Amino acid sequence: MLAAQEDLANRIVKVAKRKEMTVYQTVNDILEQALRVEELGMSLKQVVDERWMLERAQETGFTFTIEQLLYRIVDEAYESDKEKYAEIFREMGHWYGKYYQTKHDEPISAFKEALELFTLGTSEYTFEQNNRSLTFRFIGEKLTPGYIELFSIFIEELLTVFGYKLIEKEINRGIIKLEMSK
Repeated sequence: MLAAQEDLANRIVKVAKRKEMTVYQTVNDILEQALRVEELGMSLKQVVDERWMLERAQETGFTFTIEQLLYRIVDEAYESDKEKYAEIFREMGHWYGKYYQTKHDEPISAFKEALELFTLGTSEYTFEQNNRSLTFRFIGEKLTPGYIELFSIFIEELLTVFGYKLIEKEINRGIIKLEMSK
């Protein structure tokens, strides 16, 4: 007998049947994995949330690479042909803007969630939105000048697809600030 809320116990029984295991084996497997997570200094919520982020990244076409390698290559490419790479990042921003509009009822909210993926690592961002204006701030001290310029173009174009128009753009070493309005 399992000492748990009835709905949870029923769900465990269903999991056991689906995995062709006994309820006893299933409960022990769940408890073992929960203890492993705790011993790693994490919570189950954290593990599930991070797994969700990985699945979301894969779904939207992201790939993982060495951070500094990416920044340096993008920086060198941008220096070799600024117009060409600005256009590539603008096209990608436009595509992702359309993607969020098509796939989500609230594209701005979906984009905010995606920022967790865009900024995976040491970067930080804030995204403030009210009736007709929007402010995006991004800080990434490891980012190269070319990467920060191209990333700002990507974000600007994506937000333009959502109906915003650029009012002010400020870019410094590792910092982006975009002021936009409808």
